[in-house]
Amino acid sequence: MGLRDCLTSAAEQGAISKYEAAALADDFEERFAQNRLSMGDDAAKAKARQDMEAALRGQAIEKKRLADLTEAARLRVKERVLQDDPFKAAMGFLSHYGYRDGSSMRGKAEAIMATSHAKVSDVMFSFRRKGMLGKRENPAMVGDLVKELHGEASGDATAKALARSLSTVFEDLRQRFNAAGGAIGKLDNFGLPHTHDRLKVKAMGRAAWKDFIRPLLDPARILDPLSGQPVGARLEGLLDHVYENVVSEGRAHMRPQMRAQGKGAIASQRMDERILHFSDAASWMAYHKKAGRGDVIQTAFQHINGMAKDIAAMETLGANPASMVEYMKQLVSREVGRKEAGLPSLAADGIFKDSQAAWASHRLDALYQTLRGNPSVVSGWASATSNVKNFLTSAQLAATAILAGVTDPFVSAAARRLAGLPVTSTIAGMMKNIASGTRDEIVRSGVMWDEYVHVMGDELRFAGPAVGSEWSRWLADKAVTWSGLKPLTTGRKLLEARAWQGHIADLARPGVSFAKLDPRLKRTLEGFGVTGAHWALWSKAVDPNGFVTPRQLELNGGAVSYLDMAKFQVTDPAFLAEAKALAHREASEKLAELTTSWSERSVPSGTPNARSVVTGVAKRGTIPGEIIDYMLQYKSFALSFTSLQLEAIGEMASAKGGGKGFRSGAAYLAALAVPLTLAGGAYIQIKSLLDGKDPEPMDNAAFWIKSTLTGGGVGLFGDFVKAGENRFGQSFAESLAGPGLNFLGDAFGLVLGNAMQAAQGQAMQLGRETAKFMGRYTPILSSHWATRGAYRRLFLDNLQWLTDPAADKSFKSQAALAKKNGAEFWFPPGSLTPSRAVKPVRKPDLMNAVSR
Repeated sequence: MGLRDCLTSAAEQGAISKYEAAALADDFEERFAQNRLSMGDDAAKAKARQDMEAALRGQAIEKKRLADLTEAARLRVKERVLQDDPFKAAMGFLSHYGYRDGSSMRGKAEAIMATSHAKVSDVMFSFRRKGMLGKRENPAMVGDLVKELHGEASGDATAKALARSLSTVFEDLRQRFNAAGGAIGKLDNFGLPHTHDRLKVKAMGRAAWKDFIRPLLDPARILDPLSGQPVGARLEGLLDHVYENVVSEGRAHMRPQMRAQGKGAIASQRMDERILHFSDAASWMAYHKKAGRGDVIQTAFQHINGMAKDIAAMETLGANPASMVEYMKQLVSREVGRKEAGLPSLAADGIFKDSQAAWASHRLDALYQTLRGNPSVVSGWASATSNVKNFLTSAQLAATAILAGVTDPFVSAAARRLAGLPVTSTIAGMMKNIASGTRDEIVRSGVMWDEYVHVMGDELRFAGPAVGSEWSRWLADKAVTWSGLKPLTTGRKLLEARAWQGHIADLARPGVSFAKLDPRLKRTLEGFGVTGAHWALWSKAVDPNGFVTPRQLELNGGAVSYLDMAKFQVTDPAFLAEAKALAHREASEKLAELTTSWSERSVPSGTPNARSVVTGVAKRGTIPGEIIDYMLQYKSFALSFTSLQLEAIGEMASAKGGGKGFRSGAAYLAALAVPLTLAGGAYIQIKSLLDGKDPEPMDNAAFWIKSTLTGGGVGLFGDFVKAGENRFGQSFAESLAGPGLNFLGDAFGLVLGNAMQAAQGQAMQLGRETAKFMGRYTPILSSHWATRGAYRRLFLDNLQWLTDPAADKSFKSQAALAKKNGAEFWFPPGSLTPSRAVKPVRKPDLMNAVSR
């Protein structure tokens, strides 16, 4: 039997795919044809077989390496999970915000992003978004950057330097990905990874797509993924394979098996973006413009961030993290089972005692899926419903900048108290930090800048993930930017990170060992796996500006060379240099993980841990998934904030946290709750004035209950205290359903409801309902603190006067309801100017807050 027959038989038995069989056979024939030019047929065949055997042997060695890495990860996971509470430890392996005695997959990913971004900060600042529309600076330089990345001289020295820094980071991430279990080959002048927009490629069709991309490619640089040889005549087959993979998301070549399948091990997924190679920068740009996703800068940082997430997943959980999550689920289930059977067990009592194992498995699946990105079942529907959410964010969330402005300082002070950092520097040191540590310096030090973490604007404070079409993401992003919420959040996160760097630098002096640190600070550091060895390196990493930074730590250690340490003696200079670089990189990323994770406690935005409790494993584009997503809008923040504060109260009360039991926890709660209540009250009064009303009376319990709820992150429900509707004009039941479902109901009611009334001969209220609809759902104008009042009085009220015969009655009803609730309008509905029916006062009655 010949080689081709053997390969065909292997494909029929399912050992390899038909594509793999054909590629191996073609590879053998090509090797044979090349060899026979210089030797006889028999020798040529023998040489071709030897070369193929060597290649396949290399693949076998790689499989063994992956198996060794996976086993090492399994032992690491087992050791950490089987300590104290296995479920809590397993969840902490995926994501935590302190007190889990080690790194998490999410925290490590953010740390790798932060340290990588620090190395390309010049790129970030050269192409940052500015102006009202958020357009990138230096757009003309983008083409030159792409040229330099592809090894073409652009004549622009700045573009050349920026391309060099990007290429250096790309290469470092490639080598680190390979060290963790990947196998991405090195390519000179790699350029940028190519991205395929599945829907664009599918719309083009196979023939048109192949005709478009074929002349843009350089076949000589395209290597067969199996043989490693130039693809040559097999290009057409490879293009067919790529097209089928893209439009089917890999399903077209799935080998059905009696087990669940996904995308497979992360280690094998990054090859896809390097299979095809374009002839030059112009060819890459042409393809990206027609069939790619996002702009060039987004593509570069999506690659960096995606590689960081994959590296963190593999370094934490092995080459196939999904399989390791399954292993963790079984570890936890076994311990729960032993507890249920009355055997010695590490499992703690869970919320659902009769379903503890099932609940633990569900939570681990849900959190992992949230971190890796919930898959879409019906992508078109998922995109449409996400567009609705983004649209609503733009119309309803702009006023939250005021709430963040009045509450953030107190939350930050509580987080510092919890960590053992100086609290007074929250206010006293802010202006000093702004003056001496500019944003550029802070980001260059190794602190994440949200604009380049969420390069597609896919995470908004208070609103959560913002996926969907680019226009809707842009609209939501501009709303929170123009209101001041996004700049405020970014600025505070950078300053909080700087506070950590400054305090550590203050302690970096002789006599302050790790063991002698303040107990709370020491406990906080240990919660992220920081040891005395890390502290020793931190103490020697004060940068020229007087801060201990991740970037300075990496500079102190030198570049990692990714040597095979097993091949060196421990006294070899190369071994020692590599060990030093690795130790400093680890210490750098510990510091970065600490500051990025703790920023959620200081400047809460919403965590995947809390979000996954509600969303579970529901997939996007399904009815349950979209309904849950709609119900969760604006609520995940409160859930995240509450869960972190409950953890903080417990930690303050524990002996480990340096507390003294219940009194310490209660003292922490009081020190946070009282100022937040006052801040919530201030927000309520400011919002009332902006809405054209007097301040609300504060001499009643209802006001302070609402203030407590508002300051504690659940202001949406605080609106219902002593009121029939919330700030968006919705009832309590409607708010539980979520603004998305309410918007759809209002839209259908406005159109179909009035049409049905007209058909039945009933009087329509189209003018009133149109004005009400626009008051709820006009992007930016209806909620921005600077425009909401004027927009309602000067535009919507006039629109209602023109279209609603009963406008006067409607306006009087609104004024009567406001007066009943204790806050009379100083700028009444239907008025062109501020006025009052009884008193000729044309300004707010501020004294209404203290006496009625």
